[in-house]
Amino acid sequence: MIRTPLFAVAAVAALTAGGAEAQTKTGLTGVWLLDQHTYDHQEEFQPPLKPEVKAIAAAKRKAREEGGVVLSDNNKKCLPIGMPGIVTNEFGLEFLETPGRVTVVSENSPLSRTISLTRKTHNTDQDPSWNGDSVGHWEGKTLVVETTHLNDRISHLPFGFGGVTSLTTKITERYHLEDGGKLLVNQMTFDDPNVLVAPWTVTYKYHRAEGDAELWEYVCEVDAAGWSERFAGDPQFKPGSPPK
Repeated sequence: MIRTPLFAVAAVAALTAGGAEAQTKTGLTGVWLLDQHTYDHQEEFQPPLKPEVKAIAAAKRKAREEGGVVLSDNNKKCLPIGMPGIVTNEFGLEFLETPGRVTVVSENSPLSRTISLTRKTHNTDQDPSWNGDSVGHWEGKTLVVETTHLNDRISHLPFGFGGVTSLTTKITERYHLEDGGKLLVNQMTFDDPNVLVAPWTVTYKYHRAEGDAELWEYVCEVDAAGWSERFAGDPQFKPGSPPK
């Protein structure tokens, strides 16, 4: 994998939540880095999984611990990280506020995420996708975002909890700023009757990057030097050719 500086970042005329004044450091626009403590302790988050889901999760965890699985098929194929992974990993994250929408860009995802501020309801004709369909609105200084229409290619719980896929996951986020605009807090509630016994809320925090920080490129290549060797212990790995 190769990381090289981003070639260019388009200039964006960002607006405040109210939509009338020029964006300042008190808005969401900017580059954010996940709080290291939050990232290092994600395993401590314990979603209220249904008993049958918990059993599947335990079996998959045992397989990983015994070396039966090295990395997921998604990683081997360089597939998108999806929601909520796009906002819960250690790579840089950029928010861009423009009229009618908030765009989220991650160093670790080839797909940008669009949060519509003009629609009141979700698209009814949209196929399930990696990032889903996000509709947001402002409640004072808090951006509330509801995401549905997530696919079943990955688990849409933080940290891939359970590894059980579902088409009924709903994620509600509440973003607000603290510490004079230096800290972004994202309170996420996950609701999925097929996976969880009750809605589950977890909080992530991000620090604003200093100065005029920009995202770097993160390129996933299955045939890059050293990439295939990462899967040498995977029973599905075939030496001499990149993972398929």
